Amino acid sequence: MKKLLFIWLFKASVAVNASTMVLWTCETLEGGEMEDVKRINTAWVEAVNKLSERRIQSYVLEPIASSQMESFRYIDIYENPIHWGEMRSRMEDGALDSFEDQFDEVSKCTETSLFQAEKS
Repeated sequence: MKKLLFIWLFKASVAVNASTMVLWTCETLEGGEMEDVKRINTAWVEAVNKLSERRIQSYVLEPIASSQMESFRYIDIYENPIHWGEMRSRMEDGALDSFEDQFDEVSKCTETSLFQAEKS
């Protein structure tokens, strides 16, 4: 019984230390600059964080050396899948529609993936 309790507590502690990450693969459009992408993303993060007590983090990854120098990635980090779902629902309700238009003017995202990340 103690062994089962230990395993359950261990798994629970791992889940507490896990994050949900969304990885977007994007490219800048003609006339779009990385400075625009960063500016819009910073404003988006501020707006998203006003929607909830929980905070997200977002990073823009720029290539240093790549065959596709116009490509870049976003990583959005949520506390857990529930937090991601709550924010996704708010976004689908139109809370951040103005940012969609701004992002679409300077970039195009072609792929997105959702990950569960644990510190190791």
